[in-house]
Amino acid sequence: MAFQWDRRQIKLGLSGSGMVFGLVLIALKPYLPIAIYHNFADIDDYRIFENRPVRNQSPHVLWEHAQKSMKPPSVETAKLLSDLETTALLAIENGKIAFEQYSAGGGQDQISGSFSMAKSIVSILTGIALQEGRIKSLSEPISNYLPEWEARDEGKIPVRDLLRMTAGLDWNESYMNPFSVTTEAYYGTSLLNTVFKQHRMTEPGSLFQYQSGTTQLLGLVVSRAVNQNLSEYASSRLWSRIGAEKDALWSLDHENGMEKAYCCFNATARDFARIGELVRNRGFWMGAPVVDSAYVSEMTRPHGIKNAEGIPVDYYGYQWWVLKTAEGEIPYARGILGQYILVIPFRNRVIVRLGKATGERTDHHPAEVRALAEWGLQEAVQ
Repeated sequence: MAFQWDRRQIKLGLSGSGMVFGLVLIALKPYLPIAIYHNFADIDDYRIFENRPVRNQSPHVLWEHAQKSMKPPSVETAKLLSDLETTALLAIENGKIAFEQYSAGGGQDQISGSFSMAKSIVSILTGIALQEGRIKSLSEPISNYLPEWEARDEGKIPVRDLLRMTAGLDWNESYMNPFSVTTEAYYGTSLLNTVFKQHRMTEPGSLFQYQSGTTQLLGLVVSRAVNQNLSEYASSRLWSRIGAEKDALWSLDHENGMEKAYCCFNATARDFARIGELVRNRGFWMGAPVVDSAYVSEMTRPHGIKNAEGIPVDYYGYQWWVLKTAEGEIPYARGILGQYILVIPFRNRVIVRLGKATGERTDHHPAEVRALAEWGLQEAVQ
């Protein structure tokens, strides 16, 4: 008599197989449960991670209010920002607050995740390490700081190609896929292991590919070069020098671990505006040099290397985006949920927007960036 499976046996078999498969996946990808539980990143994710403070070790300097205020955004821009759950909107003109508004749970003292705006901060720290001679040259190979890659082709990548996102590595910049290396970096507990999984795919300096793993390597280069973790270095060389009002938090991969250099610098809108003001003043804060002006100029200038479509990049420099307008170029820092620091040097303005969502992109720039730039180009009124 032939053996026959009944439905209960089939169900139990499938259930058991699914359980075994799940256990194997978790063994291979131990970050999966937390990634699936949280589903997608949010602006207060610092609450679920370990953090290291970035402290202002000097007296903080409060923003003054400008005598002239900026007009509120247009009705259309205001609706767009509201639809995208804006939590903070701040405009600085000539070093003074010209507009400030909070909503959707935001507030003057509320810190927020910055996501990839952190990349722009790492770029500034790279410039500081360069002017201090801790990094000898942007042309030197990264193996000088990453001996783990001394015998590999990846070690020959110049520091400059980390800054330009032209390192030629195989990082998969996917935010929705729980199995992607980007998700592993965000929710995992060993960034060092994760970033060293990368392999070289193209010749460094030949192709622009936006990759968070490249910035994580850059942060590691800076940390190794200065023999400090990024938070300590940022505290003494950046946050204290620009008179930040509140301590920031930099999220780590595990307790006492490595900063998530590519994504997870958490601060207030007012203190993010200080980063913009530093860039607007070409590396000076209240007349004192913080980062070399020539480096700031290079950092905020499109590098022109071709992208995957074979078109020279006119929208990205050293970890800073660049928006071209009829009046001039506007460099800006950008986070995935619509976090922005726009620097409008020819209007002496800085605009910060924090929020929970971003709009559709055209020509590499989100709709709200263009709307914020248009708002920032208007005339001030009493």
